[in-house]
Amino acid sequence: MRDERLTGLWSDEIVHPGSVESVDLAFRDDGSGWLYWSSWSTEFAVSRFNWATLTPDELALTFHRTLGGTWSIEDGVTRHDVESDEKEESVIELGYEIAPGEDPFGNPVTLLSLDRPLDDHLAGSRFAWVEKPESLSDPSADAPRPDPSSPR
Repeated sequence: MRDERLTGLWSDEIVHPGSVESVDLAFRDDGSGWLYWSSWSTEFAVSRFNWATLTPDELALTFHRTLGGTWSIEDGVTRHDVESDEKEESVIELGYEIAPGEDPFGNPVTLLSLDRPLDDHLAGSRFAWVEKPESLSDPSADAPRPDPSSPR
């Protein structure tokens, strides 16, 4: 079972503008998703998961892969270089609520509130719906990977 209201892109950058770190949380309608953490230090991490709603207010995230590396901007395009790509096996069940709210400037937004932060994935517990996201693709999907034959 999936709560279709979750499908789309959620960001804590709307809730905490100007923060040195930000997290995007994407839920695709096929039950896959990803959590993207990035920092002004140019580090990033992507945690890929499958998701389902267990009850109308309980969500399960089954994490299966975590990638990390650095990002840069070249000619106005964000580029990701993956330095680590690890299998992950964890399940997090959490309560959630989707409700109207406001951003820090008083603009109306739809808020996703989790019953606790996603600490293991460097994420908080409040996200705002992103209107018309450019993509629901994992930002690291097409990123170059290290040569497995080269020493790390």
